[in-house]
Amino acid sequence: MSPSIPEAIFERHLRLIAARDVEALASQYHDDALLLRGDRAIRGRDALREHFGTWLASGPSLEVASAHAADDVLSYQATVTVADEPVREYGVLFARGERIARHVTGMFPVASGEGRRRSGVHVDLEPYSAWTPHAVPDPRNAGRETIGPVLLEIVSAEGPILAERAYRLYIKASGGKALTSIARAPLSGSTFRLRNAGAIDFEEGSEVLRPAGTPEVRVRELGPRALDEVPLREVAELMRRLRAAGATELPRAVLDAYGLVRMTAKAEDFLAQAEQVSLTDL
Repeated sequence: MSPSIPEAIFERHLRLIAARDVEALASQYHDDALLLRGDRAIRGRDALREHFGTWLASGPSLEVASAHAADDVLSYQATVTVADEPVREYGVLFARGERIARHVTGMFPVASGEGRRRSGVHVDLEPYSAWTPHAVPDPRNAGRETIGPVLLEIVSAEGPILAERAYRLYIKASGGKALTSIARAPLSGSTFRLRNAGAIDFEEGSEVLRPAGTPEVRVRELGPRALDEVPLREVAELMRRLRAAGATELPRAVLDAYGLVRMTAKAEDFLAQAEQVSLTDL
């Protein structure tokens, strides 16, 4: 089951906090959104941008204890730590469409011994470099001389990247909504031509594209990807590193590392596959 809209919003919210991305964090809110805190009300995206800029500059870390969603509402409990001082945050997000219309939070002191990381397990992740979308021609009628350079841009920015994600990024930038078989054919053909030209690498039967001569696996932040858009071997290598650092419940440790909250059935299946791969040699 896919996450609900408020769950997806919240998971991205956590990733953007970890990435210290003020602009993207503010853009999660509607222009007329209200953030109601215990000490003040902050209304409108410009005021929110200023608030988040100041808050993120303090270097906060956030650990979610629980999150529950129904309809367009999500409630959560988390521990927010700034300068080694944890406080308990209780919050409610009200979604309107795919953005936040209202966000209510309350902060309370944490009792001694609470609010620290449960496992203390941490591994460093490379920052994720996302492709910057721009207008591109419809792949169904664009020539190979146009499609190839754009695909190379995407792979160079985000590789190793699942071919499916690369194609969907292209389709979305072209104004399309779905990756149809008609659109896939010229994109796939351009991918093979790029490999034959020595610009990108991928093994026969592999769904993962990367710039020529670059590592097959890079362990990175989740970035704008959904969990199932992360190459399986990348997750497997993350699991190896988490295991070496002392983690025992690897699927949950991966979610924590990525700033995700909800263990869906789909995520559970995907992470079980990755755990099997992590037990074999790359």
